Amino acid sequence: MWRRPAVYCAGAFTALLIAACLLANLLTGEDSSTASVVYNLAQLAAATLAAVASAVVVRRHRMPVRRTWIVVAIASGCWAIGQSYWCYVEVLRGGEMTTVSIADLFFLVFAALMVVAVAPTQGLQTDRLRTLLDAFIIGMSLFTISWSTSINEIAKTAADGTEILTLLVNLAYPCFDIVVLTMVILNVSRRTGQRSSLTALALAMGLITVSDSFYVYLIATESFSSGSTVALGWIAGFGLIGCAAFASPDHPSTGSARGSVGPARPIHTRRASSLPYIPLVLALLVVGINRLDNVVDRVSGIALVLTFMGVLARQYLTIRDNATLTQDLEKRESELARQAFQDILTGLPNRALFIDRAAHALEQHRRSMRPLALMFVDLDDFKAVNDTLGHPVGDQLVIRVAERLRGAIRSSDTVARFGGDEFAVLAEGEDTDAVELGSRLVESLRPHFTLGKEQLSIGASIGIAEVAAAQVTPTLDELFSQADIAMYAAKRAGKGQLAIYEPSMVLPEAADLRYRPLLTEAIRTGAIDCVYQPILDLATGRVQCMEALARWQVDGQPVRQDYFIKLAGRLKLLPALTDLMVDRACAQLADWAARLGRSDLQVGVNVPPGLMTDREFPHRIAATLQRHRVPADRLVLEITEDALLGELAVARSVADQLRRAGVQLWLDDFGTGYSSLLSLRQISLQAVKIDIAFVANIHTDPSAAQFLRALLALGRDLELTVTAEGVELPEQAAVLRELGCPFVQGFLYARPAPAGEFDLLLSTGSAEAAEAAARFESGAPTRPTTPVDRGHPLTLG
Repeated sequence: MWRRPAVYCAGAFTALLIAACLLANLLTGEDSSTASVVYNLAQLAAATLAAVASAVVVRRHRMPVRRTWIVVAIASGCWAIGQSYWCYVEVLRGGEMTTVSIADLFFLVFAALMVVAVAPTQGLQTDRLRTLLDAFIIGMSLFTISWSTSINEIAKTAADGTEILTLLVNLAYPCFDIVVLTMVILNVSRRTGQRSSLTALALAMGLITVSDSFYVYLIATESFSSGSTVALGWIAGFGLIGCAAFASPDHPSTGSARGSVGPARPIHTRRASSLPYIPLVLALLVVGINRLDNVVDRVSGIALVLTFMGVLARQYLTIRDNATLTQDLEKRESELARQAFQDILTGLPNRALFIDRAAHALEQHRRSMRPLALMFVDLDDFKAVNDTLGHPVGDQLVIRVAERLRGAIRSSDTVARFGGDEFAVLAEGEDTDAVELGSRLVESLRPHFTLGKEQLSIGASIGIAEVAAAQVTPTLDELFSQADIAMYAAKRAGKGQLAIYEPSMVLPEAADLRYRPLLTEAIRTGAIDCVYQPILDLATGRVQCMEALARWQVDGQPVRQDYFIKLAGRLKLLPALTDLMVDRACAQLADWAARLGRSDLQVGVNVPPGLMTDREFPHRIAATLQRHRVPADRLVLEITEDALLGELAVARSVADQLRRAGVQLWLDDFGTGYSSLLSLRQISLQAVKIDIAFVANIHTDPSAAQFLRALLALGRDLELTVTAEGVELPEQAAVLRELGCPFVQGFLYARPAPAGEFDLLLSTGSAEAAEAAARFESGAPTRPTTPVDRGHPLTLG
């Protein structure tokens, strides 16, 4: 803004005035009538420039910034009126101004109006004591400087019989200047935004203050002349006010505090908070110089003592606030850690805590051959309850089921909710009887559930994976897979059944061996489809990122995503599948940038946990980016907390390589476990995606909204971009907007679809997004879709 032609012209005009004054002094001397005329006219011209410039830019701004420049224009105009009278007396009439005249009234009105113009208001209501202490420190420091340089001399003249009016006027100049400079410095230290114009005003008032101080000093010593170089500070100060007015940005935010002269943006807090102490340092220097000259002044000493008392009080407040903030952060982290271990709906341990305990149980088995049993509990016909009676009744049923399961296990056992209608039980110890425990669980659910006026009966199918003492310790994935296979076997055997895992058992999907060679060939030949789902800026509706998702069809029929992803994992094809998806995503991103001009768009690809310990993975990513000429910061790799359960040192090294290359790392499914919190410290991340489980009930459950608010606050505190997944209802979007969530993703805005179907959305931005949301609300299809299994953590991009 300082490169505008008007700013250059105002600066050049001011420099010309200063040069003319100096030239008059050089040629004719300070006491000459020529120098007096030049200086008087130059002051009038500079003050007029400031008034006109401030008045011109008034229409550029909205309230309350407009009010600031109106006051500055009036104040500068008052000075110009006073200087006009001065010129009338000395230039036109050839007379000599009296010590006190009508011009002094306008000069002092200028100072009073500038106090109004630059007085800070932001933070006064919430931080009044701290603001008052800062103002006291600044004001007392400036008083000390002014006393040592000018006020002391004025006070001495009182003993010489100076007229009381002359004394009051001469004292009013430095006193008003102290107040104005205090307000300006306090304002600068409190602002959040580009403060270049405000800083220019501070410098301008500083120059005017210096000239005022020298003026009253020279008046007190009866050595002032109108051609004195003291006036250069007034000329330069008003010229700088004119430049600041022309440099002020157009139409700043209406939410800016009064007097803000720039668009809001964060400022350097430490640098701004140190501003009140700069006058104190200057005061110490002035008093120190006086001491070196053997000038002992009791008033300045008392002022400094009072100032340091203010500094001590200010530091006490800072220490107290820091202690309070530390306690609040500790409480918040403790509460988040506690809640992160629990399922929000039932209060049971969640998946992450259960995984941690299961891993610990396997380690105990490996070390001391301690037997254990893992059970997967899946409610029968639960979907019918949701579809018939609604999700609120379904939630109440889940809560009651959790209470009965908790009552059926031993105190040493663990029951957890995995999500939806899925529970898991872990039993350890020599006395563990998995079949007897499973039977108790089944029997505990046989009595009817009374939910309001409804009498419901629901059973459960339980799969059991036992690890005997003499058995080889399985991996965590193997143990979970065995319990899962057994649970499906129980489902096939009928409702309310138990099934113990046997090696001969296989999942229904695994029975069809024809998929294995087909998937291998599809990945090798690139026959995997890639669809996209947008991530939007909730405030503007503009697409920020497109998440790439893998889809596979055999003979024209889609294969379940969770199945073929798991199958690729068992076949050790996930690295090749991920590389294929990264290549597809980068190619499509380059196409969007070329055709639609969306060079700011990002594309996200989900990365399976195993690749975060693959040391060659960063090199393959770099080669793909170079091949498609895609900037590294346009690629987002989404990892889950499972990536941190293995070789953490290797995962951190791989993450650091990707970060140095410029690739962004996001944590997917954030908030589902304690390891999510640890990952924020263990690996350098740029963003987190809040799991759908924390979004599903925020519009109906206040506790869910409260927990989500805590997650958002944690993300903001750690300077992480936050995205909420699974937004399907306008009510959910409204709650997220109220909580300040910046980015969203979900069916409310768009379902996963081929890249070509998003050209209109990427081109038109928020209007298209709003239209899509409206169509979704009305029940019309948002866009052609491919069958999708939402919420699966292995959605590979």
